[in-house]
Amino acid sequence: MTQDPDFTVSLRGYDRDEVDELIRRGNDALASGSPAERAAVAEQLRRPVFTVRLRGYDRTQVESHLGHLVSRLTAVD
Repeated sequence: MTQDPDFTVSLRGYDRDEVDELIRRGNDALASGSPAERAAVAEQLRRPVFTVRLRGYDRTQVESHLGHLVSRLTAVD
């Protein structure tokens, strides 16, 4: 099981609910073991569209975490 990241909340960051939902989908795809699902979710993670909020997750931290998640989803087991 993957631990949820502890992102810093910043003044102009990504919407927390949107980020949490996308990361949840990524973790679910990892757990599924389905190559098709992993590929589809990895594509979503490569081009996320998040709303910027006054008190949202730090954008750099989120983008870094998504990059790591994509690497895990696309790794050949």
